[in-house]
Amino acid sequence: MPTFNVGAFVLGAPTSPRALVRHEDLFVAYADGVMAEHGEDGEAYLSHYVFGEELQRHYAANRGSVKGFAGPCCCRWLVLDIDRPDLAEALADARRLVTFLRQRYDTDDMPVYFSGGKGFHVLVELAHNPPPSVAFPAVARAFAEAIARAAGVRIDTKVYDIAHLIRLPNTKHPKTGLFKRRIDTDDLFRLDIDGIRRHAAHPAGDGLPTWRGDTARLAADWCEAEAATACTTEARTERRAEFKPDERAPRYLLEFLRFGVPEGERATMLFRTAAWLSEQGAPPSLSHALLTEPALDCGLTPSETARQIKCGIEHAQRQRAVTDPRPDPEACTCKFEAWAIRHEDDPLSPGAMGFPFGALTEDEGGLA
Repeated sequence: MPTFNVGAFVLGAPTSPRALVRHEDLFVAYADGVMAEHGEDGEAYLSHYVFGEELQRHYAANRGSVKGFAGPCCCRWLVLDIDRPDLAEALADARRLVTFLRQRYDTDDMPVYFSGGKGFHVLVELAHNPPPSVAFPAVARAFAEAIARAAGVRIDTKVYDIAHLIRLPNTKHPKTGLFKRRIDTDDLFRLDIDGIRRHAAHPAGDGLPTWRGDTARLAADWCEAEAATACTTEARTERRAEFKPDERAPRYLLEFLRFGVPEGERATMLFRTAAWLSEQGAPPSLSHALLTEPALDCGLTPSETARQIKCGIEHAQRQRAVTDPRPDPEACTCKFEAWAIRHEDDPLSPGAMGFPFGALTEDEGGLA
């Protein structure tokens, strides 16, 4: 494979095994409808980023797995993902974003794909060819977030995780049966929701336009994102160096809450922090309240976040059942301790997130 033309490809559901492919060749084949012509129009995904021989070596050394890879990468087409429960809202934001991009980069044709589900993928061609680097995903996220803020729209930032997969053009959405179809820029503003769905009822060879925008402005915006990312990284490094953890809690827990963790360690660290909190007697509702937001900020999905916290709590509970049987609340002399034991597994009350660690009301049995 040529240098930095390696992609991770999945045929079928996203949980299926990954295969290494020539990224650009496969992406163009799906965009041109070649794969659909040969009957390959079911679920299929390709890595958002493009890799080099470093991923090939990692893949070979890890028995065909890309998990934990943290080397250099880059991409030609950067995806700005707009996903909403209400497709009409997603369409309005996609139009707003495309309008901003056309004006900023003086271009008429921004590739936009209807996902076939609840949103749109707006593609920005990085025509200034930023070089591969380990920091590329962080810069890409900063670049995309700056564009979204300026356009006044909200985008999904999980797609900038180094391991993220993007569903390929002209493939079928597993739930709706509609295809991921490119929509001409003019049609984006002309078609209504029903028209877009009819457009996505079958695959087609829509191809990709050639960039004809302001490459100098694009490069300048990317440089600003690089500078912002470098400042953030430097500030975080300084905070880490100055950080003196409280000896009453493990360093990994405090660092997870304050700084996050590197790619490849997130799920394990979340499990450990949830287990430790549970071992100290924290109720499940408190563990979820403390750990969910930091985990999502690290790039974990909501389902993976909930699963790892749950598994950590259950692991600690099993350990505690063996070594330290749960006390009888009726035997406790402390009123608060007895209440806490009885209500340990209660869900977080509505509005409790507005107060640190969850607020107790008198109606819920809190102490006056």
